[in-house]
Amino acid sequence: MLAQEMGKIFTKHAEVMTPKRWTEFLEQLERKGLYVVIETETNGKVMSPLGGLMPMPCKNETFSILSAEELQAKGLSIGHHVLSKPKEKE
Repeated sequence: MLAQEMGKIFTKHAEVMTPKRWTEFLEQLERKGLYVVIETETNGKVMSPLGGLMPMPCKNETFSILSAEELQAKGLSIGHHVLSKPKEKE
C-alpha cells in the first residue's frame, strides 16, 4: 500500500483510537527499538496524563520515528519525546 493511501486510512482510524490502543501501538514500536518524537512550535503547556507539563499540539508539528541510535545522536534519552522547537522566522 502506498504512503498516501495509508495516510488516508490512518486518519480515519485515528478518530476511533483509544488511549489504550495508542499505548499498544507505541509498545509495538518500542519492542522494535523505535520511538516517536513530536516536535512542536507551541509555547503553551498542558498537563501530561502522568503528571508534569508538555507542549500543546499545534498545526506545524513534525512526527518522526527514530531508532535508539538516532535518539542518542540528537542527545535524547531512549523513549518517546514531545519537544518544543523555536518557530521559524518568516
